[in-house]
Order: sequence, then structure tokens, then C-alpha cells
Amino acid sequence: METLFFNIAVFGFFLLIIVSLIFILAQIKKDNSIMDIAYGPIFLISGLATAYYSESFSVLTTTILVVTAIWASRLGLRIWLKNRGRDEDIRYVSWRNDWMMKGQAYFYLRSYLQINLLQGLIILLISLPLIISITFPESMNYTFLALGSVIFAFGFILESAADYQVDRFLAEKRAGTNKANLLTTGLFRFSRRPNYFGETLIWWGMAVMVLPLPLGFLGILSPLLITYIVTLVTGPMLEKIFLEKYGAEYAAYMRRTNYFVPGLPKTKAESSLT
Repeated sequence: METLFFNIAVFGFFLLIIVSLIFILAQIKKDNSIMDIAYGPIFLISGLATAYYSESFSVLTTTILVVTAIWASRLGLRIWLKNRGRDEDIRYVSWRNDWMMKGQAYFYLRSYLQINLLQGLIILLISLPLIISITFPESMNYTFLALGSVIFAFGFILESAADYQVDRFLAEKRAGTNKANLLTTGLFRFSRRPNYFGETLIWWGMAVMVLPLPLGFLGILSPLLITYIVTLVTGPMLEKIFLEKYGAEYAAYMRRTNYFVPGLPKTKAESSLT
């Protein structure tokens, strides 16, 4: 237990340095949304630094670092391409305007605490499977490693495919070749948030990899937190936005399509009962 706490502290130390540097860069660029681009890579950099410091590069640790690198690279590249050449994201502009009303010092403090440190704490908790693998590198089980890898791969493919469909849909709307208000085809025919479901599977896969390890059960906190965030925080916020914007059209989509876990669309008769 003490060794695990020590590695959590080491990971947290590297994490604190990284999010603080990102905060400084964000203030220079006057763009707090660069934290979104850095979010995925932060996991990998902190993990690599902790593994190097602990001299822990076993098969298990290396596997989790590799899948983390795959996930982080795709996520960081996608957000960078999405934000490239654009001003600060509208969410951060809204916060900037609100917080600046209370003064520059308040803005800096609130930005650092809410955008950088809070997300840093979330990253620390989500990274528990990686930290556990660094702490107990030799206590691995190949069956659980293989099963976790399969779950990760399925989630990664699902999330990547869903994100691709979203990006293509938005590009077609900008080009004027698609007049639809909502993306309800492809994977979005079976779930309103297939990308979120894929994201949770990624972390459930990593948690499974370390489950047989000493204190491996603590790794379950990672996917539980991710599942909570996407189903009860981020997801409902998006649902509210789409309902306000598209009204009855989105309400009908909600009635026939599962919210999170993919499933066959409901028939008109089934929809009328919900």
C-alpha cells in the first residue's frame, strides 16, 4: 500500500508540473482551451515519467503505456486538428468573461484551479490502472491482460469510428452537402453517445488488465469515474443543449435510440410507450 501511495505521489508530482506549465502557456497564448489538446498526452507523459523514475517497464506496464499512447495520440491529434487556426473555445471564452469581471488575479486563480488542477486531479484518479501496473509490474495475469486488451481494442475502435462519423457529418454540414440537423445514422442509430460508450470501455479494459494485481480492485475507480462523468455530467449537458436547439426532432430521436449502451432502435410502438 505504501509503495502504491508513493507512486501516486510521484505521478501526481509530474502531473502538477505539466498542468502548471500548460497553465503558463495558456496565459501567454490567452487560450485556456489548449488544456483540451494536452489532456490525453498528459496521461502518457506522466505515466512514462513515473515508470522511468520507478524503473518499471515490465510486460504489463509496457502494454498499458502502449495502449495509453495509442489512445492519447488519437485524442490529442483530433482535438488539435479541430481547434487549429481557431480562437479560444467558446466554453472557455464564457468562463474568461465571467471570471475577468472579478479581476485579473481572480481569473488566473480560478483558471488554474478549475481548468488545470481539477482536470489534473481527475487525470490522477483515472490513471490508477497505470499507476498500479507500475507499482506491481511482475504480478500480472496473461488471461486478464488479454481480456483487457480486447475490451480496450473494442472501445478504441468504437470511439474512433463514432468520432469519425461526427467529424464527417459536421464537415458535410459546413460544405452544405448534408442538410440534416442531427446525426442519427451509422453508430448513432444504435446509441446517442457511442463515442462515450467506447471511451468507458477503454478504461474498463485497462482496469481489467490490473484486476488480479495486489490492490488491483482500486483500478476499477478509473472506469467508474469516467462512466459517471460521461453518463451523468457531460452527456446530460449535451442532451439539454440538443433538446433546446432541436426540440421535437431530438425528443423523437431520444425515444427511439438508446442513450449510452448501443442497442437496436425502438419501433414506433415501443417509442410511444416511453
